[in-house]
Amino acid sequence: MNKKIVIIPTDPIYAYEAKGTSSWLEEYYNPELYFDEVYVLSPKEKEDREIYGLKIKVIKSNKHFRRLLKQINPLCVRAYGGYWATDYANYNRVGRIPVVSSVHDTNVKLLHESLKFSDAIFTMSNVINDILAKELNIKNAKILGNRVNTTKFNTLERLKNPLVEEFKNNKVILHVGRKSFEKNIETVVKSLAFLERNYLLVLIGRGATKAYVELAKKHKVNDRLLIIEKVENQELVKWYNIATVLCVPSRWEGFGLVFVEAASCKTKIVTSNIAPMNEYLLNDGVMNILVDDYENPKKIADSILELSNNSQLNDNTRNLIIKKFDKKIIAKREVDFYNNIVYSFNNNLRYKTWCFKYLINSDFVPEIRKISKLPKRIWKKLLSYL
Repeated sequence: MNKKIVIIPTDPIYAYEAKGTSSWLEEYYNPELYFDEVYVLSPKEKEDREIYGLKIKVIKSNKHFRRLLKQINPLCVRAYGGYWATDYANYNRVGRIPVVSSVHDTNVKLLHESLKFSDAIFTMSNVINDILAKELNIKNAKILGNRVNTTKFNTLERLKNPLVEEFKNNKVILHVGRKSFEKNIETVVKSLAFLERNYLLVLIGRGATKAYVELAKKHKVNDRLLIIEKVENQELVKWYNIATVLCVPSRWEGFGLVFVEAASCKTKIVTSNIAPMNEYLLNDGVMNILVDDYENPKKIADSILELSNNSQLNDNTRNLIIKKFDKKIIAKREVDFYNNIVYSFNNNLRYKTWCFKYLINSDFVPEIRKISKLPKRIWKKLLSYL
């Protein structure tokens, strides 16, 4: 019997290609090649195609999704992110096919009520489980964790790294991540003013950059700021190895994959002293410094200096990462989770009420607004009484 899974990713597959993280999609969606067929069914895709071991189908309507789901008859539907994809999967349930949601972020705005109706929930860290319990009274989520290829993300001989020569006169402060508020880039930019001129900040990641460029000009460090929108995931190892320090003092994180990738390369790290980073990074003052006052650019600069002036190295954090987050360990855990999925959905009044709300408000269910003469604001007012 063929084992199949239907995936609803947060972003369309072409978005992962655009940001350079598509090379690992096959093993990410199909751990240990456990499934014989992996389908991506999403209303956000642009074309049907087969790539990375995925059979991608553009979904044209809810009816289309349910028809394909019946035909495929997968082990489960895996909805990523805890928000729109989880809404979509739970609204479009078919038969006794379980819905599995995975939650990757601590942002409560991304934790939708539909999570309560999923048959299983996988999370990336303890802190996410704590927030799920507090915000949605969900207490049965399983911690999966994120994965890193510790063989690929490792120390690199200097002769094999072309970036060594390019940055030989600089100390590179590396920031990897999307250009967004939670990544606290502005504090790192400001920290340059407290460092010598040979410290260069490299920002790798997609997003708007104008505000950071203007801030760098204001603090007269714009000539020490290098912005790179995209680096292929397999090329990041070169950057981790050239970096004097990885500095990402996040305001919040669901897991923080860049930290385990950097730690696996034995890169020194400055970040915030918050969960989940303080769950797996050793605050030893040699390889890592976890900053309490992470909104303070002077504190960030002092931490960068402390690590860069300390020539000591050790394997302690890397060994911990290998033990907890190597891709083989996470893949095995994920397969074990799949093997033990139990259909537990309860089609009760609470679910039906939620479905009605989703019907009115979702961008993916336009039919009712086409036939209804009531404005959306009146529908919302009616829903407030439910």
